[in-house]
Amino acid sequence: MKGIGIDIVEFERIRAINHPAKFVDKILSKKEKTVYATFLNEKRQLEYLAGRFAMKEAIYKAIPMIDKTWRFTDFSIMNDDSGAPYLVEPAEVKVMLTLSHSENYVVAVAICL
Repeated sequence: MKGIGIDIVEFERIRAINHPAKFVDKILSKKEKTVYATFLNEKRQLEYLAGRFAMKEAIYKAIPMIDKTWRFTDFSIMNDDSGAPYLVEPAEVKVMLTLSHSENYVVAVAICL
């Protein structure tokens, strides 16, 4: 293990953003935007966006000597058949991810391998 990162996001913080479309463009990769667009329920969109934000923050904290030119949109996180998140891009970053939701918060942990 090279590093560990954790982040917690309050759903209300994301809900209160003045320009949600700009925030989506800042946080989600193209692949993630495709998934996000499939959610018709506003609550599910909020959970997805907050979860991706928390996981990417955790990844940044976990990676020692991270390339500061990387943006959140350079990271694509998908879910496997069981729903577990995994990092697709960038391929050179090797991390394990986990995510948990409550009624008001999402918490993410990233372990850099």
